[in-house]
Amino acid sequence: MTKEDFEQIYRRHYPQMYRLARTMLYDADESKDVVSDIFVRLLRGDISPETEKMEGYLMMSVRNRCRDIISHKSIRERVEKLFAQELTQSNIIYLNDDDRLERLMFFVNKNLTPLSQQIFQLRFLREMSYEEVAQATGVSKVTVYNHLSNALQRIHEHFEDK
Repeated sequence: MTKEDFEQIYRRHYPQMYRLARTMLYDADESKDVVSDIFVRLLRGDISPETEKMEGYLMMSVRNRCRDIISHKSIRERVEKLFAQELTQSNIIYLNDDDRLERLMFFVNKNLTPLSQQIFQLRFLREMSYEEVAQATGVSKVTVYNHLSNALQRIHEHFEDK
């Protein structure tokens, strides 16, 4: 693709690509980044759609990239919510009350699956990050998040009544 071809494609398609990204993301800077990333891939030759299908391909690329960003935002928001829950719920662990810690660990060992127990202990007792826990257990960070979220919910429900 020549420089002139690229510039023509850029001038012709950038406005509608940006509008689509802006409509989906509600963020001007993020929308510009999405469109720019797609044009960078086109310029580098990572993608080479047929000329007659260029508009459809570019718009689909914007839509897919925006969906990825929205999906990751959703995960990020869930993780942030979990961190907020941890701060309030994990006070049970960080108090120097041996009886509470003993009751908590008894509940964890009796009521959680072995993987959930391991993840819980690595995260809270050994104070490992989500990434470190994921590497240590051989699961994804999303799996770590899901196990911790379920464990904390069960712990919260159990100790809320007591």
